[in-house]
Amino acid sequence: MRFIYFIFVYFFSVLIQMEEVKSQNSSIINSYFTKEAIKQISNDLYWFKLLHYYHPGESIGQWSTRSDVISPNFFLHPQGNTDPELELQATLQAILEPVGEDPDQHVRCRFIARTKWLMSVLEFPPLEEIRCPMFERWANLEEATEMNIIFVSAYLENPASAFGHILIQFNSKNRFFNHPLLSPTLNFGAITNPEDGALEYAMRGLFGGYESGFSDERFYNFNHVYGETEQRDLWSYPLNFSKAERERVTYHTWELLQHVRFTYYFFLDNCAYRMAELLEMAWTDGRRLNRPMALWAIPVYAIHNLKAMKADGEDLLGSPKLIPSRQRRLNQSVSELDDDEKQWLHRLILGEMNLEDPNFLNHEKTRQARILDAWIDYLQFKHEGKFEGETAKLRSTILLKRSKLPILEPSSEIEDPPDPSLGTRPTRFRLAGVSHETMSPALELGVWTSHHDLLGDEAGHLNNAELVTLDLRLHFRDNSSHLDSLTLFSIQNLAGNPTGVPGDRSLSWRVKGGWDRQHFNCYDCLQFQLQGGLGISYSMGGHDVEYAFLDLFGKSFNHSWDTTSWGLAPHIGMLWEILDGWKIRLEGGWYRSYSGPVMDHGKALAHQRWTLSQNLDLRLEYDQIHDTREGKLALNFYW
Repeated sequence: MRFIYFIFVYFFSVLIQMEEVKSQNSSIINSYFTKEAIKQISNDLYWFKLLHYYHPGESIGQWSTRSDVISPNFFLHPQGNTDPELELQATLQAILEPVGEDPDQHVRCRFIARTKWLMSVLEFPPLEEIRCPMFERWANLEEATEMNIIFVSAYLENPASAFGHILIQFNSKNRFFNHPLLSPTLNFGAITNPEDGALEYAMRGLFGGYESGFSDERFYNFNHVYGETEQRDLWSYPLNFSKAERERVTYHTWELLQHVRFTYYFFLDNCAYRMAELLEMAWTDGRRLNRPMALWAIPVYAIHNLKAMKADGEDLLGSPKLIPSRQRRLNQSVSELDDDEKQWLHRLILGEMNLEDPNFLNHEKTRQARILDAWIDYLQFKHEGKFEGETAKLRSTILLKRSKLPILEPSSEIEDPPDPSLGTRPTRFRLAGVSHETMSPALELGVWTSHHDLLGDEAGHLNNAELVTLDLRLHFRDNSSHLDSLTLFSIQNLAGNPTGVPGDRSLSWRVKGGWDRQHFNCYDCLQFQLQGGLGISYSMGGHDVEYAFLDLFGKSFNHSWDTTSWGLAPHIGMLWEILDGWKIRLEGGWYRSYSGPVMDHGKALAHQRWTLSQNLDLRLEYDQIHDTREGKLALNFYW
């Protein structure tokens, strides 16, 4: 009983002390500001933005009004992460405090975004002059010119990068750092443990097991990692912010770089969500880039949403600039060669000819230059920019030879691919009519969360690749509804040899998991399947891809090991873009089990897509499993 009494007295005294502190702070603040003003400001949408406050349901796992920030040092009041009014009072109190020996630690420098905004909406008494050396050196506002958002294309080798990535670049006219490669660039990501295994990494990333935060580096570091090592294209879009809007984003960026942490969720609280949230700081009204109560956020959403916004009647998102990957630079170099020049490039790469061969030297100097440019790009691609031993000597010899040849003007015939803002949005709604040879017609409703399939418009996506998650399809027939299929994930990469040069070929691969029907004559025959395999891909004409896979599959009728069939499934197929906006896919395969219940049947499909507009397409689909067939005419809307 004494222990319980002691605990009761302790907590009661703490509550009294907290109320006394609150009362003392309130009396000081109320001598300068009215209670009505404080109440109004504490509920202002921009104050909520500055504190990353969300109401229940607006952010993942949010069951009460609180901040998404989990770092105690981001708040000046012990209850600041759940009570915006107490945090406002503590902030006002700290702003009024005298400047100490280290001005960088004063709240007017640590929380410069809060301070600037509060001083714009409230009448403060005269304050002591203050300089913020660390912020001023970092931000360099006097020489800041523009702000860019950079979209990094998808990278299927790493699940965390499969949907792309977002960076924010701060440009300057400073004579030492005015080159884009030297511009400070902001990144957001999970703080992972390198020792975590693949399963632990996935589970923690999906369910909030990692903290996350912002960091900044010079752009050349990101260009090296993404463009050179991972061979990903980067698209840089200027943001047409006013000077005041750009500075508000800069102010809050400084606050977030002070070791501020969030909980990371792969599908929502990720780089796309947090970077869009940061850009929202430009506007003091209620404009948002993130959708309220969203269940997922995808990097390309930020690009599409920015493109839809206006700034003083003009597009907020400026014209993009492609920063090509090493792979794309090689493709462009080879595409500029004629057939004879390509043959010479092949011979030089394979060592069948050398640079002193008279036949090579008899070529026009501009032709020699094109061949050597392509060879240099090939070596850069092949060796990932790391040259040692004989390779380093060979590269030096080529560069010396190239230095004696004329400088070539960039080819005007090579066009950049369509940028991501011109592609379809990642989420899809589907309405289809279903025709069956023995069953009555059905209506199909479907939705997928993301992102792009093999028949989709490739603007802003990887060529000849598929990444689809949570593809749900329901059938409505004869006053009843049934689950047709639920694909958890489907990833395909038809990686061939786009340049035709030796060493550029990669294996194709794919993996898929989810539920579908064993055949089309039933709805109570759902099976769970995992399937994946390796293959090869070729292109005969540039607008087509022929491929062959050997897949390993596991199919279970009632989710037990005893009813799981394991086997192999060879497949062949073709993708062909007949005209712009008209694409077909043909594929056939045979499933044969070698363990578990016997499975021995064929499967075929013939699908085609017509693009109606950027976010609307029409598809005609024919599928066959065993001897059962089904046809669909589907309208797909992307949003």
